[in-house]
Amino acid sequence: MKIGILTQPLHLNYGGILQNWALQQVLKGLGHEPVMINRCYDAPVRSAVRMAARCRSFAKHIVLKSIGRDSRALLCNPFARVYEPHWPKYADRRFCSKRINKSTALYSDYELRHWIDRCDIDAFVVGSDQVWRQEYSPRIETYFLDFLPIADKRKRIAYAASFGTNNGYIDDDKLPACRALLKHFDAVSVRENGGVNITHEVFDRKDAVKVLDPTLLLSAEDYRTIIGGASTSASPYVAAYILDDDADKTAILDTVSANLNVPAQRMSANYTGTKMPTMAQWLATCANAEAVVTDSFHGCVFSIIFGKPFIAIGNTKRGLDRFTSLLGTLGLTGRLINSLDEFNARRTTLLSPIDYAPANELLSEQRTNSIKFLTNALA
Repeated sequence: MKIGILTQPLHLNYGGILQNWALQQVLKGLGHEPVMINRCYDAPVRSAVRMAARCRSFAKHIVLKSIGRDSRALLCNPFARVYEPHWPKYADRRFCSKRINKSTALYSDYELRHWIDRCDIDAFVVGSDQVWRQEYSPRIETYFLDFLPIADKRKRIAYAASFGTNNGYIDDDKLPACRALLKHFDAVSVRENGGVNITHEVFDRKDAVKVLDPTLLLSAEDYRTIIGGASTSASPYVAAYILDDDADKTAILDTVSANLNVPAQRMSANYTGTKMPTMAQWLATCANAEAVVTDSFHGCVFSIIFGKPFIAIGNTKRGLDRFTSLLGTLGLTGRLINSLDEFNARRTTLLSPIDYAPANELLSEQRTNSIKFLTNALA
């Protein structure tokens, strides 16, 4: 079957990009033809003021590129429908274009429906990542497949969808429509314990189950095919993937670094004025580290996949349930802390090696169950 995947736009989030790649790999392994439905934020309405601003920006970028020799300056057509002179648009543009099968950019519901009509999609999979968190998605109703007529018989599946938070995930005025749309899904799975509760109680989908994030459906060897010959520091180091840095997280990282007597190496989480690592380099930094300190859900995921000692710092702002659900499922809750004080109180345990044998056994069982869900849902 040709399967259209709806997930969040792929930009600077390494985990978001890799979960889409992983889901496509799994679907290909099941004999299907997956394609990401590249639904972007709506294109802005053109106006004289907006076009004048674009022309000024274009002129500025010409100066930056030709006189300032700024390699980050992009010369984009100011008269195009969407003007995005930002660098980089993706964490790894080449990886996204070469390794992920996706549609053209779709900037409106009209474009989305027109593309679907032309492409003979047989089934739709919504997920993974925080697709059901309104503030993170271009248009929340799209992620409940409102563009399909109710009479449309094509498969509608949610795989490892996430609300991201237990409250305020969808505005009250949009929630009834989303609730009604989910009733027409053939199969529903979510990524967190809180998501199970929400789908059961708020959306009245008592059949919804919890499954693994797509990244966890693949092995370390699968990701080493991406790493290839990408190199990292020849000397030992602690990898740090920190999305929301602060003094406490820096203090924790410094302590881990001092305890292991190796320097810290940060895995770039955001564009900070220098070129971001390629996907191969980013994965290699995690795979070759002595240990990992992270406040990222996917930072935890890849620490586990590569069997690394790690410390997970709870990130309430981005959704704490992601951490507790994953680590609880794999018996690794002891790796999670929420403050510097908690780290100091449990330092000895947190700096000890991890026995991954029980976790890997649980992970193998959950992989089997998650792939079975997909197989049955698409049957």
